[in-house]
Amino acid sequence: MAEPLSRKGAQTARVPFGRALKSHEGAAGVRFAALPSAGGGDVGEEAAVAVSSGEMQVPPKPRGESKVNSVDRALVILEYLGSQTKEVGVRELGQAIGLSKSSVHRILQTLRGRGFVRWNPDTARYSLGMRAFEVGCGILRSLEAHAAAKPYLEQMANSLGETAFLGVLDDVEVVYIDKIDVRRTVHLQADIGTRHPIHSTAIGKALLANVDRAEADRIINARPLARFTKNTITDPETLRTELERIRRHGYAEDNEETEDGLYGVGAALLNFSGKPVAAIALSVPRLNQHSVLHKERLTRAVVQTAAEISAKLGHTGRPKPAPLG
Repeated sequence: MAEPLSRKGAQTARVPFGRALKSHEGAAGVRFAALPSAGGGDVGEEAAVAVSSGEMQVPPKPRGESKVNSVDRALVILEYLGSQTKEVGVRELGQAIGLSKSSVHRILQTLRGRGFVRWNPDTARYSLGMRAFEVGCGILRSLEAHAAAKPYLEQMANSLGETAFLGVLDDVEVVYIDKIDVRRTVHLQADIGTRHPIHSTAIGKALLANVDRAEADRIINARPLARFTKNTITDPETLRTELERIRRHGYAEDNEETEDGLYGVGAALLNFSGKPVAAIALSVPRLNQHSVLHKERLTRAVVQTAAEISAKLGHTGRPKPAPLG
């Protein structure tokens, strides 16, 4: 079944184009900035849906729309589709990102032709295509830390029977780029490609403690420290004190600070110059007073594994962890 591009007996219509929105949040927490109209206003030009006597034409490019605007809108569409767990229709997509149905349809046809989006003829709805996955995976091939860490991460997760993560810093957030999910019975709200707060996760705090102080201050001051649980650190000075502890001990902890019932321990991966390029972490169910020995075992494994991966990355120094506890 081919996607319908024609309709009989319709009339020429004009629809609003480029309505700006304040922001939208997708299913995975992705936020979308306002899309201005082609003319720069909140409600800009109108896009004509040209309909001939017997066939609907693919809408023409709105007057004055630049190539830069088109690229920006295509990227916003990809970001939105990537945040959804279900297929999305043209009307829904247009309403979500603030573009007319005709504009969304035109951009989708270009993306579909390149394989970046997939059209389901049974539902007449769209989702990301495999080409988007292929391009996204390209960044992993360019990240030396991912290739170096993968076998160590798998060995650590399998030997302990716990879930392991690899994450990198992206401005003021953490992006998880690998996950070894061994403990299938525990649901973790974290997948490869998802973004997470830097001030509450073990990976985030491990990275934050190892960047230079000026950069750490910039990240801490960039936005309010959001609270996720009663244990989340939301005071900047308290967080700075925590970072000093992490620097002394060589590892960071997430004491149910991001998600209730989950504990995490992480350590940074350092390159030849001593700069943090990524961090690893183990995530486990809530630890109680009877789990002290398991906690020490997890911590030692994370610190040791991080040191081994860092050595593969050319780092010659060794962490000097203080006594556990």
